[in-house]
Amino acid sequence: MAAEQPGLPWRSTTSVLIRNGAAGDASRAAFLSASAIRTFVLIAVIIGLGLLAVAFGQSNGWDLRNYHLYDGWAFWTGRGQRDFAAAQMQTYFNPLLATGTYLLFMHVSPWLSTFVLGIVQATNVLPLYLLARRFLPTPRTTGVDWMPLVVAMAGAVGATQLGELGGSIGDNLVSIPVLWALALAFGATPLTLPRAAVSAILIGVAAGIKLTAAPFALGLVIAMPFLGRDSAARLRLLLVAGTAALAGFVATDGFWMLRMYQQFGNPLFPQFSDFFAGAYAPSVPMADHRSLPRNLLQWLFYPLIWLPSPRLVSNAWFFDLRVPLAFLAAPLIVWRSRNLPERRPVLILVLALAVAYVAWLPLFGVYRYLAPIEMLAPLLIVVALADPSQPRTGIAAKLLLTATVVLIRPPGWGHAHPYGESFLETTLPAFADLDRATIVFAEDEPLSFLALEFPPGATFVRIAGNLLGPPFPAYAMDRDASRRLAAANAPLYALLANPESELVRAAMARQGLLFGGPCEPIRSNLIRGNHRAELCPLRRDPSRVNLAQSP
Repeated sequence: MAAEQPGLPWRSTTSVLIRNGAAGDASRAAFLSASAIRTFVLIAVIIGLGLLAVAFGQSNGWDLRNYHLYDGWAFWTGRGQRDFAAAQMQTYFNPLLATGTYLLFMHVSPWLSTFVLGIVQATNVLPLYLLARRFLPTPRTTGVDWMPLVVAMAGAVGATQLGELGGSIGDNLVSIPVLWALALAFGATPLTLPRAAVSAILIGVAAGIKLTAAPFALGLVIAMPFLGRDSAARLRLLLVAGTAALAGFVATDGFWMLRMYQQFGNPLFPQFSDFFAGAYAPSVPMADHRSLPRNLLQWLFYPLIWLPSPRLVSNAWFFDLRVPLAFLAAPLIVWRSRNLPERRPVLILVLALAVAYVAWLPLFGVYRYLAPIEMLAPLLIVVALADPSQPRTGIAAKLLLTATVVLIRPPGWGHAHPYGESFLETTLPAFADLDRATIVFAEDEPLSFLALEFPPGATFVRIAGNLLGPPFPAYAMDRDASRRLAAANAPLYALLANPESELVRAAMARQGLLFGGPCEPIRSNLIRGNHRAELCPLRRDPSRVNLAQSP
């Protein structure tokens, strides 16, 4: 029983306690209600994006046909070195991501696999929401704070996300550990060493799975020590972040780098071959420089330059204001940071993203590799324009946030309608002995996906493409292909899209191959429009082999 207080009757004391308890219950109920609404909205966004992926149709892009299906299949089935460069230079990319999407696509019905993949990709909204709650001003009102939800949703529907939704390209998949790493590092409580380690491991894992995420790992490792309170804490964070990020990278890419080193003397084969040299170093650079800045103006203001000319940074046309606006917002955040309630964490986040962007600029220049920045752009825009003295953001921030959602056109990276019973449906010609045949690729068309439909005993050898064959000078890769063809004591066939092309003729002449009969068409649901695939009998004349010495 509550004791009576001087000057306050017992009944009054009791009524005050009852009122306070009721107010507490109401406050708790309001909190639970707001939490339930937030959870419902986030789940609805995730399911909605999964359904949108299904509506877009079955994935059918160049990368899928060239190496996503083949690399995953070859790794999962343990083909090892049985095939040779079947998926061109992309044969030698880390296969973990491709293996995951291969298993999903080939073992689940097409529409369901698309839905599941879309759901997974949509979970980017969760760390985006946590980061938005961390950095946006908290209104002094009860109920749902809608701005973090809106910012997270705006970040989750950018051009890269929508262009890759339900597909296997993977930039919006590796963005998930990248964003979670940032959400852990920039949590509401001071950064501890265990949390720093988990954060760095996550971003190292992302970089190991897909090297295009490496700039973000670099950015976080450089920025994380600044979250420490003193020089000793910063040094510990630097050591922990660097070691943990390296451990995450090695855990997901170490095994593959070792295999590439043992086979070619280059752990990153075929990239950086000019640095590692050796017999398997191509005579031409393997890096794709088509999207890199070309002049000083582009180096300094690339996001503003590509905004009206998106093909500078993408092989497919798109329009998205997010990254250009984030480019403008970053210096504004730095300038206004003295007025922000928590200055250091915001500046450190900008530093991490700025380092990632600066590293991306000379290495890649490909827009979709900036997926995490695209997703975080709405948050940067609102932080740059928000007025800390007000519970709500300014009108300008809301208008720009609306513009990023409305004024968007995602790139067309390949979807196909309708869905069939299986993701891949193919009819092969009735040629003899395909179960022990050697199948030759002699051009740069993305046809390696068809290898999955041949009998398991078939072997695949490439003699031309983006890694070897004309017009490149012959080197060790060409001679390796020649040795494999010479050792083949079974029927030879060529799998071609354009048997009449001069490139095919030149590649076959280099390897002493001749057509041995008429070609027959291959029918597949992934071959659409004007594309085609034909299987052509071959014969080999060793006396016609003409391979120059390696450079």
